[in-house]
Amino acid sequence: MHFLTFGSLPPVDELGRPRFAYSRLIHENCERRAHFDAGRFVIEFGDEGHRKGYCLYKVGCKGPETYANCPSILFGDAGAGTWPVGCGCPCIGCTEQGVGFTKPLHMLAKVKNVEPPQQYPRIVEEKGIGATLGSAAVLAAVAGAAAGGAAMVARNLGLSHQAEETKKARAAAEKTEV
Repeated sequence: MHFLTFGSLPPVDELGRPRFAYSRLIHENCERRAHFDAGRFVIEFGDEGHRKGYCLYKVGCKGPETYANCPSILFGDAGAGTWPVGCGCPCIGCTEQGVGFTKPLHMLAKVKNVEPPQQYPRIVEEKGIGATLGSAAVLAAVAGAAAGGAAMVARNLGLSHQAEETKKARAAAEKTEV
């Protein structure tokens, strides 16, 4: 199809496979990759992690060492709009020589790319040391000063309002006397 469309054969990798289908690891484009990077794995089929869609690496997924575009095109005969890993079945590496149908399912895959993609947030965020007694005391003093200041402003507003009312009353009394 590529030849008919473009008049040339598609670019190929070192094994003669078309790059459009075999240039990226399944692991790089897998919807479960964020769980791998966060260390959330299915330990056995049917466990809580399996139900939550965690990474299938520890139950034998060969995606980290298999080059194919299965996650992009949702390859497999698992129904419309899905693929085996999306259904909870680990990748068996069927497109990779020496992986598919040769390595046992329980054997862990060799991870070829350990760097997380750019779009994922960091897994371990820096944490503060918490509040010390001194910082809590300073915060309490600032909060107390702010509350005291607000009370004084409210009191002064009340006094100025009261003074204004007294002034108006006196002016009205003077008008009636004249």
